[in-house]
Amino acid sequence: MEPVQRSVRLVTAVALCLAAGWLAWPAPGAEAGVPAGSATAWPVAAQPAPLVTDSGALQTKTGQPAPVMSAAMLAANARKQAAARQFVARARRGRVFARTCARRACRHGLPAARDLLPTQKAQITDWFCGPATVSEMLSQMGQTVGQHRAARELRTTPGGTDWSDAGGYPVPNVLNKNQERNEYVAVGLPWVPTAAQVAVYQTDLVTDINHNGGAPLAGDAYEVPGGPHLVGHPANQTIYHWFDIRGYRNSGAITDYEDSVHGASSIGWAGTVPAYSSLPSATIVDIVGARGYDW
Repeated sequence: MEPVQRSVRLVTAVALCLAAGWLAWPAPGAEAGVPAGSATAWPVAAQPAPLVTDSGALQTKTGQPAPVMSAAMLAANARKQAAARQFVARARRGRVFARTCARRACRHGLPAARDLLPTQKAQITDWFCGPATVSEMLSQMGQTVGQHRAARELRTTPGGTDWSDAGGYPVPNVLNKNQERNEYVAVGLPWVPTAAQVAVYQTDLVTDINHNGGAPLAGDAYEVPGGPHLVGHPANQTIYHWFDIRGYRNSGAITDYEDSVHGASSIGWAGTVPAYSSLPSATIVDIVGARGYDW
């Protein structure tokens, strides 16, 4: 395929709900929230990055490379990961304080399954999956923020909501601005996440859903033909999509999530997408590979 044709196909895929990531990456040392045009911000790329093929044995997934993670966000994630490991360890020893969970069972360890409130909302436009996800997540934490306001704060455009841009990481930044229950950070993943990265995700999932009253996670799906898709998403299409991760089962091995495509009149295949679904956590991590999740 010629480069020009490739770009046209990418633009077609982007129209559904882009989590752009490659359009403007923060400099490796940039702080999250650095304003556009500052000395540490990278300029927006004129063209998409070249396509890459995954490094797995089957090499079935081809698409944009994973965005670069800033040093500041890597450090913030490392601190939170250490706290999560301590939280889970205390829970396993029966030392979780009652205030960290809504259920009595948490006083004696983490529950094997837990879901936050169902808050699924149909995205208003085909590029509003980011604002819809943020609105759903904030509702689960007791805050009311509509999709249009979320879109303004996320700087969402008809191209979608970026994973990262010259101003940092829009989804964690907006979530942190509008609630105090959880300090959100981003976790970037390679095309083919490792078993260790799946295990870390499961720890992050169980921790956020149970800690301090419970907080959802934001998944940034990058679905391509030949790779796994969220339930009801056309398997032969490339789809970029934010979605709300609201709970787990089997001690984190199964992820429960809600999908703003359900009920979205602007998306032709919305009728095949359930409002609420579950997938193995390893599959979810594969789906968000080459992007990541915010927790």
